[in-house]
Amino acid sequence: MFYNLEFSFWYLFLGALLTYMVWGFIVAFEVVLGMSGSKIALKWIKKHHSYKLLYKEVIAFYPMILAGYLFLEVIPHFIFRDDPLVKFDLDRLFEELYADD
Repeated sequence: MFYNLEFSFWYLFLGALLTYMVWGFIVAFEVVLGMSGSKIALKWIKKHHSYKLLYKEVIAFYPMILAGYLFLEVIPHFIFRDDPLVKFDLDRLFEELYADD
């Protein structure tokens, strides 16, 4: 049994990259919906994330959150121009979610 280390590195790298992208997309979607004021999203985030966990995920997936904000808020705002642009404000999101804790 010959084990090719060159292929195993790239498989692990690709697997880690895809995992980061999928998990980051989910976190970005949650955070952008929370920033836009969705009551269901805020309730879901509060139920499934503690302050520390959400803070760590925001730090880890910050580039994905920015990309999600771009594709879910900025681009539709400039195409349709019907709703005001939601401000990118993570501090307000954390205050709204965990002010009573």
